[in-house]
Amino acid sequence: MSNDSKNAVSSRLSERTAKELADVIYRPGMAGFDNNALAALCQINDAHTVMLVEQGLIKHSVGQSLLRASAKIQEDGVEAIDLDPQFEDGYFAFESKLATMIGEDAGFLHTGRSRNDLGATLDRMRTRVLCLRMMDGLNGARAACEAKAAEHAETIMPGYTHLQPAQPITFGYFLTNVASALSREYDKVAAVYARINVSALGAAALAGTSFHIDRDRTANLLGFEGLAEPCLEAVASRDFVTELLWTATSALSMVSRVAQDMYVFCTHEFATISFPDRIAGTSSIMPQKKNMFALEYFRAASGRSIGALSGTLACIKGSNYSIGLDATREGITDAWPSLELFVNAMDLLRLIFECVEVKNEGLEQRCYENFSTATDLADGLVRSCGLSFREAHHVVGRAVQQAIDARLDASGMTVETINAAAMHELGRALDITANFVRDCLDPVRSVNARTTPGGTAPSEVRRMLTSLGAKRAKDLEVLANRRQNLDVASILLRAAIQKITS
Repeated sequence: MSNDSKNAVSSRLSERTAKELADVIYRPGMAGFDNNALAALCQINDAHTVMLVEQGLIKHSVGQSLLRASAKIQEDGVEAIDLDPQFEDGYFAFESKLATMIGEDAGFLHTGRSRNDLGATLDRMRTRVLCLRMMDGLNGARAACEAKAAEHAETIMPGYTHLQPAQPITFGYFLTNVASALSREYDKVAAVYARINVSALGAAALAGTSFHIDRDRTANLLGFEGLAEPCLEAVASRDFVTELLWTATSALSMVSRVAQDMYVFCTHEFATISFPDRIAGTSSIMPQKKNMFALEYFRAASGRSIGALSGTLACIKGSNYSIGLDATREGITDAWPSLELFVNAMDLLRLIFECVEVKNEGLEQRCYENFSTATDLADGLVRSCGLSFREAHHVVGRAVQQAIDARLDASGMTVETINAAAMHELGRALDITANFVRDCLDPVRSVNARTTPGGTAPSEVRRMLTSLGAKRAKDLEVLANRRQNLDVASILLRAAIQKITS
């Protein structure tokens, strides 16, 4: 490119773009203009060219030249394009390359459109690909979580609230809850796709165009399911990006909480679960260390996603309701790597679910040691002794305190212990037996007794997993159809190009 004082892209501007402006604003975008970006740009250009020819807005011969040159540029790759930041962005660099190949006819490509609708369409295409990849990743994690949950539907472990012993559950039950949450997060991501996949092409700068273009035709050739309108909204808003980033942040925040639970569960003090060495790290100084970096990663990933979402919204909120770098290009710069982070994180999450193992030894006994079946004893007193639940709660609470004072666990609680508490709380003893106390305090019985919908009973866990699996199968079918629609659009575009160029 010439180093004279002429502006590279406009006769309106009498001076060459300042080096500082080019380096700070334009160069980063040029650096990110790779062959994937070139392919998307050519796809849009080709669809627009086909439509212009079909509408009689440009000559057939001009359309041929544009389409053949586009194919050649794609074949040569982005390395053959001068990505000097003086061109501002990839589109002007592409147009300059096009002009060197076919001359003045290159200018007909921009008939009836603007960089504004072109940029919005590129962003929508980029976002829909990321959305599909996010759904793929979530489905892989869901499947692994459901499989591991089914494997451990009867594996007893303590359940916690406030990180204190609460009631017995199974590891399969814990993971079923995680699988349900992942399914709900998938629904959020999938719902965004329909709002992403509408075409901004043809909205031009902000007011549409006086050329009699066919927006539906270009939308169809590019795999969009409808049109973004009105035209100002179509080019000025990137809320489809921020919405997808919000769903990613929501999902990562949930996964971060699960990772934190697993992080605690695999400590030496809890010793509930373990992971193979291949997904752990170590210490440079302490030879005994096995660090769960994979779980720590998710806590950081959620924070990074929150930061990207907050930063993106902060950029956009002060912009005018029209085109501006802060509302569009610069405003959403941090969203792209964060969405890529989400996709990569789902592969790691799938691996964690596949590899996690439960240390069965002693977990059932721990439910005695931490008195997590105390609620079942209170429930038993309500059913067998006619107490109100609050009365039973007080009796059992005092009995637990007495056992703790005597350095006993729940297995050491006797009829005498409970009746001593009953005398203190109620002024009378209760008609209960040793077998009654033993059965109420049995963790396996506690888990199996909860057969209400959503409960811990293995039969309920398996029912829920069957339902989650069936829903995931339907989600996979819808996802496959969406991918097929994009493939069909590509076929239609190639056929339309062939018809003009042959």
